[in-house]
Amino acid sequence: MRNILLSIFILIFVFSFPFPVLLKKPTNDDKFDALESLNILIEEIENGISVLEAWSIARGGENFLEIKDLDNRDFDLRTMVKITKLSTNYGIALAPLLRSQRSELLAKKDLEDLIGIEAGTAKATIVLLALLPLLLLILAQTTGLNVVNTLSHSLIAQISLVFSISLQLLGHYWAKRIINAIK
Repeated sequence: MRNILLSIFILIFVFSFPFPVLLKKPTNDDKFDALESLNILIEEIENGISVLEAWSIARGGENFLEIKDLDNRDFDLRTMVKITKLSTNYGIALAPLLRSQRSELLAKKDLEDLIGIEAGTAKATIVLLALLPLLLLILAQTTGLNVVNTLSHSLIAQISLVFSISLQLLGHYWAKRIINAIK
């Protein structure tokens, strides 16, 4: 009895930790690339370099005049191109517009980070709830309840297991859908 209580305590203790792998948000290199390019572009323009040369420096040799197919590009990059074209066509000061775009990108990045942190706990809960029935079956088997024999010989247990798995999959799908809608 003492070993059973100890194993239950260890299981609860282990699964009460947040899962760092699940909480880590995958990085979107295009967002950081757009922000870094925007910072370089602002710095070069403020240092007196022409827009074409600054764009080439900021984007790693990409020529501003040869940019085509903007529909398939990142939204932030398209905005940078539109701001630059607006400035060059109508003579509007470029640096203040780009600084405004940078502050908007930073605010968007901070908001995405906060949403990712909040969604991380929900993802960890989803994984924990998905693994909990399996852990309980393993725990019941190790305590001598012979769950495998019951599942292999009882039609009601098999139907119950299939129903439980389908509800788990439906709940997992629904929770992922809610989390993706928040992002």
